[in-house]
Amino acid sequence: MKSKRSLLFRILKWTGITVGGTLFILIFLVAPYWLANAVTTFGTRPMDQELTSTPADYGVEFEEVVFASTDGVALAGWYLGAGDRGASVVCAHGLFRSRLEVLERAVFLRQNGFNVLLFDSRRHGASGGDRITLGFKERLDVEAGIRFVKDRSPADKIILFGVSMGAAASLLAAAETPDVLAVIADSSFLNFEHIVTHHLKLLFGLPRFPLGDELVFFIERLAGFSKEDFDLETAVGRVGNRPILFIAGSKDERTPVALQERLFRAAESEKSDLVVLDGATHGAAYRTRTETYRNALLSFLSKAAPVPHPSAEAEPVKKGAL
Repeated sequence: MKSKRSLLFRILKWTGITVGGTLFILIFLVAPYWLANAVTTFGTRPMDQELTSTPADYGVEFEEVVFASTDGVALAGWYLGAGDRGASVVCAHGLFRSRLEVLERAVFLRQNGFNVLLFDSRRHGASGGDRITLGFKERLDVEAGIRFVKDRSPADKIILFGVSMGAAASLLAAAETPDVLAVIADSSFLNFEHIVTHHLKLLFGLPRFPLGDELVFFIERLAGFSKEDFDLETAVGRVGNRPILFIAGSKDERTPVALQERLFRAAESEKSDLVVLDGATHGAAYRTRTETYRNALLSFLSKAAPVPHPSAEAEPVKKGAL
């Protein structure tokens, strides 16, 4: 009888060890890797894939373009040329979105005399690419956009505009590209490590250790970069004395106002500015406070890229915000 109880105990013991070990592997290794892989391969969200608007819906002529990123990724976009402002704006969208996220803002800028390029970042929309890197390699897409508009209008001043991931990519690109005159960063995050661990807690209520650190580790390996190289506060400092407009929403929990204030303090140019739009959530400042947003853009751009000669007043955008 005693030997049977001992055998049963050993069976239960090793069963418990096996089940516990399996759960540990699933929770602390498989789940973080699966989530990291999902984040870096998901692409444009389904609701955005169903959108069909083009600049023509706003009465603006455009050209379908395809150009290559620095590392050879094929990028698809729209070029809104024939501007008379002497400046070109390269527009970059946010994570899991597409060029349609910034379409209405691009139309507004074109109506105010700017040449505008908006495109799908790698692994988004109609562009190629195997992995999303949350802005790090997307900076190469922005830099390719800079080369594209310089080829089209060599004398133009270059302005970068981005939302969320696009803002991060634009700041990184500006830090590496002296030709950039100014940057408009809507809802940028602070750095890669913070944005991952902050969202893990915000969306799932999970602590940084150990899952957050594991997620950071796996995304670094899958996306091919180091977290030490992906810091927007450092990038802002490297932009130097070129002006940056930071745009924030007062109800943005994903990249809170406090983070935008921190980035703003890192900017060196006296022409830099921070605009906080009341009631706006993450990346939604344009549709929440459209007129205030537009006025902030024009006010900043009038200082960063003064009009070389009088330009006709733009007609208002007629279609509703995306």
